[in-house]
Amino acid sequence: MALHHIRISREQPIASFAGSTMPRLEFRQALFRTRDAQWQHRLYRAALVVTTTAMGLDGRKLVVDHQAMRFALLYNASWPEPAFLKIRNWPYKPVELREDAPVVSWTVELRLRELRLLEEEWVELVFVG
Repeated sequence: MALHHIRISREQPIASFAGSTMPRLEFRQALFRTRDAQWQHRLYRAALVVTTTAMGLDGRKLVVDHQAMRFALLYNASWPEPAFLKIRNWPYKPVELREDAPVVSWTVELRLRELRLLEEEWVELVFVG
């Protein structure tokens, strides 16, 4: 498992990865780069949505799984800035399939929900997977 560092921005709203083995992700850090003093209110309803797709032999989708990682789980009202350096509350659950399912490839997409990024704003994520 390798360490990955990605940035989601207005220009690049989706990060996607593909591979031949079932993804297992451990989120370590997140940062919301903003100048908005009201960042806590903006992040409260926001989430990082992780969409995992298993593809079969004929190119069909065998399963599509969506998991929402809520930013509100990472901080409280007294949190000083939108930097979360030790994430423990975003548990990614691997997709459950039969052992004999004919999966040939996997894709993972990361996108934001309920957070409209302004100019010069972005979310950076560090995860192992």
